[in-house]
Amino acid sequence: MTATHSFAILAPVPEMHLLSAMEAIPQLESEHGDEKPKIAFGSMDFELFRKIDESRTGKNVKVLIYASHSDTEQPFYSQASWEAVYIGHVNSRNGRYPGKAKFRPPSTASDKPTWAVFWEVQDLKPMACPIQIGDLTGLGKKSEYNSRFIPERPLLIEYPASVSFLTR
Repeated sequence: MTATHSFAILAPVPEMHLLSAMEAIPQLESEHGDEKPKIAFGSMDFELFRKIDESRTGKNVKVLIYASHSDTEQPFYSQASWEAVYIGHVNSRNGRYPGKAKFRPPSTASDKPTWAVFWEVQDLKPMACPIQIGDLTGLGKKSEYNSRFIPERPLLIEYPASVSFLTR
């Protein structure tokens, strides 16, 4: 499936969930053969994900991920250090993921059921060259984010055409 170049997503995800998801992906790949495995992350921003699904017209959306709540020392200027491809979202069922639990990072098993939606991604991986969040621009905004801006929820951003990972 092709990806839209109209916009991208910048989202924070706790680093422990990113690392946990990476550990689960090989098992998912072995179970699904040729089909790319998906990983689901929770969010309360149901309106944003509805807007994304309406705007993307069936295309995938590139995602830049800020690894939040990291145990390692963070750079002075915030960076998106993970990437993925957004494939859609599903509404929660009583705050829980309605699909198979294997698509959630194992580290989320003890999470309280509080999410409104779950956004699903494929091709989750750390970026070889992290991107300064200060080099990104919010969708429809005139200026880039502050160099020390830290996203606290998923955001729509202008598609950063100059970023090499997006052209792979």
